[in-house]
Amino acid sequence: MFFETLHESEMRDHYRWNGIQARLAVAIREGAPQQTIIVEGARWADDDDLMFIGPLRDANVIYNFHFYEPHLFTHQGATWGESYWHHLREVPYPSTVENVEAVEAEVPDPAHKLAVQRYGTEHWNRSGVRAAVTWGKQWKVLLVCNEFGVYRKVTRPEDRARWLNDVRTALEKNGIGWTM
Repeated sequence: MFFETLHESEMRDHYRWNGIQARLAVAIREGAPQQTIIVEGARWADDDDLMFIGPLRDANVIYNFHFYEPHLFTHQGATWGESYWHHLREVPYPSTVENVEAVEAEVPDPAHKLAVQRYGTEHWNRSGVRAAVTWGKQWKVLLVCNEFGVYRKVTRPEDRARWLNDVRTALEKNGIGWTM
């Protein structure tokens, strides 16, 4: 059994969250001195939010992150989050400038069209989990990705399968535990 300080904190202030989480870990440790504690960055445990925390002074901790990057692909068709996601359909993975042109043509708003263009130019592929991998190696700590996936309502199954395979493979290659 593990204790998690809080699943998907919605706190946007990284420094405030770090203080709260450190106090929660102390309280957990007082009541459960042998149990492993799972901690995470602020803002829904996004992978890049690990960059704002340093390891706790406790050897029995696993650092958690969630991976849904790029949201433009993983959340296409979703009715929550960014207002334009629900209009996106059949966003390809991996991304190239050429293979996003049809999606880009369907996006009327210039700012959102730019987001699709950037997705194409960023050439998203299996190297996407780099930030968490780098952070874990820097601090020599255990990592787990306990959430990742793709909203399946409008995503092409073959693209979803490629993304899931790439993320799972990258996690395993880097010794990061995962759940889905």
